[in-house]
Amino acid sequence: MPTFDRRTVDERATVVVIEGELDIGSADALRSALDAAAAEGTAVVRLEAAGVHFLDSSALGVILAAGQRLAERGSRLELANATPAKYGTFFIR
Repeated sequence: MPTFDRRTVDERATVVVIEGELDIGSADALRSALDAAAAEGTAVVRLEAAGVHFLDSSALGVILAAGQRLAERGSRLELANATPAKYGTFFIR
């Protein structure tokens, strides 16, 4: 199960540091972590993904839905330190 550490950098950005694998088994925990970060009301929610070792389509769907909800209220979601080799889900081959 992945771990989620949330911190507010300043009044404008909340960072969610993720360690582990994001898959169907952790999708609800990811959704809860993103919802809690969004509830802080900052302009930016940043996912620090350097510690993510695997990401499947269910986790990707959670991330995209969170980004859409943030955009609807004028905020944005950023994905930081995502290594393309780890995220084959993002690419169509």
